[in-house]
Amino acid sequence: MSVDQTGELRNWEVLRTLLSDKDKFIFSTHLQPDADGVGSELALARYLTSIGKTVHILNPSPLRVNLEFLPSDNEIQVYDPTEHANLVAESDVFIAFDIGHYDRLMELGKDLQSNDITKVSIDHHPGDKSQFDITYDFPSASSTGVLIYDLINSIDGQVNSRSDIAIPIYSAMMSDTGNFRFNNTDPETLLAAANLVSAGVKPYELYVYLYEDLNTPGRLQVIQKLLSELKYECDGRLAWSIIDFDDISSLGAVPDDMNSLSDFIRSIKGVEIGISITKMSGKKVDVSFRSKGKIPVNTVAQSFGGGGHAFAAGCHVDGNLNEAATSIVNMTIEAIHKWDSNA
Repeated sequence: MSVDQTGELRNWEVLRTLLSDKDKFIFSTHLQPDADGVGSELALARYLTSIGKTVHILNPSPLRVNLEFLPSDNEIQVYDPTEHANLVAESDVFIAFDIGHYDRLMELGKDLQSNDITKVSIDHHPGDKSQFDITYDFPSASSTGVLIYDLINSIDGQVNSRSDIAIPIYSAMMSDTGNFRFNNTDPETLLAAANLVSAGVKPYELYVYLYEDLNTPGRLQVIQKLLSELKYECDGRLAWSIIDFDDISSLGAVPDDMNSLSDFIRSIKGVEIGISITKMSGKKVDVSFRSKGKIPVNTVAQSFGGGGHAFAAGCHVDGNLNEAATSIVNMTIEAIHKWDSNA
């Protein structure tokens, strides 16, 4: 049993027993996976494989370009109901990492409902996990990655001696703390990061992969479009922009170039909340919220069926871009006024 920096108890005994007694595992994370989900599933998969277990990682959607350095060939697959049905049926345990809400498993989640397999959630997000048999959800943790660090250390401490495990865990923690800048960067996370650096992790190399290589020529076209559409509300405290991918795909942009736009908007001086409202061909409107740490935005996302952290959240909305933007912006303005009145 371990205790995090907030005093929250983490008793891994049930999961440790499950990992020891069972042999065949299916891992997954949420739609449009980030480094926290991918790094966490890879680290635990590599540990289990090294002690003779069989692990298949089946994610709902492909990796972003900046995460492709993490897995080796065929270590992660995109779930295909036809191709992977027997694989899932023959496995003993399913573990979901960092999903926030069961629905973010998409088709895999639906298929698991009719499958007699033990379902486990390891996460640091609040959300509906009623479909799981076992939940290890610790909202006070900085990331799912730090939970996997704690779990593997509670078994035999191999995290600090294996670079193949250390690199994905460090990437997971770096991603969900904004490269250790956000207020969720607690002593537990910094101590884990220090140990992983001692194990051989090169922080700048991982930073380049996760952050600097995002700025492709297509990405710059997206940023240019974002800036041309940027609007301000509440005396500049709220900034938002809408982008239809169909308008810029002919300029060389690819879907990966649409990620992390709300982070860019939030970085503008004087902006407290940044919102990117985007639409891919044939998809729902995608909304991403980022707050500088005062005004919660997850309540707005929850109003539209989404969720996330207090200061980093998202949702999907039916309808066209302008209709979605009107609804989202109006509700965010209400949230700002409510926060002001209670401050």
